[in-house]
Amino acid sequence: MSLSSTNRDGVLIITLDEPERRNPLGHPVRKALVSMLSAAEADASVGAVVLTGAGGHFSAGGDIRDQKSVETVIGARDRFLVIKELIGRMVRFPKPLVSAVEGWAAGGGLSLAIACETVVAADTARFAASFGAIGLVPDLGILATLSARVGQGRAQRILLDAARLDAAEAHRLGIVDHLTGEGEALERAMEIAREAMRAAPLPRALIKDYFAAEVDRALDFERQVQPFLMLSADAKEGREAFFEKRAPVFQGK
Repeated sequence: MSLSSTNRDGVLIITLDEPERRNPLGHPVRKALVSMLSAAEADASVGAVVLTGAGGHFSAGGDIRDQKSVETVIGARDRFLVIKELIGRMVRFPKPLVSAVEGWAAGGGLSLAIACETVVAADTARFAASFGAIGLVPDLGILATLSARVGQGRAQRILLDAARLDAAEAHRLGIVDHLTGEGEALERAMEIAREAMRAAPLPRALIKDYFAAEVDRALDFERQVQPFLMLSADAKEGREAFFEKRAPVFQGK
């Protein structure tokens, strides 16, 4: 199991827990996150959730090994139903939902972190919008969530350039809400989650539901185009280049 959880005084800590691979977000992990968040929403003993990663990193993003098993457009579209459920649930989660980022949050890891309402990061954290490097469009709702945080122009530049950002720049742009020292992101996220638990729950849920509409549109777009891209020659080249540790040569096919 690549996820673990613990309830600490009403704050559920969900940990992406495959540190030897920097906590990739394969299909089974996404399904498990849906189940954990659903249970947390219904559990009266859980007042807030903090999402973090094990081993000094948040997440390296999508599991490229897992992507190799996708052989049909229908199979890929089914996977994106799980993504839509996961991100849709996160952006509407009625309880405080905070991400605690140490090390890398890359690709889908960045998407997952900013699907939380509050992002806490160590000052040594790193962020990468690396989707294009494997021939795919940005997914897990980031077309909407990043635009909401930094504005459409900056979001477009970050995503088109597959930008890499240090924590200070991510904080300046608004990707990160709170900076803290190395190794301290989880404890600071716990403090913020506990503070947020004092707010009235109904307005919180309604406010988040209002802002989720644009994320829904991004998720529908992903499900339309990403399955075809995953089966493209460029995506295959991107995966092979990743495993061979070389620059990909894309041909627009």
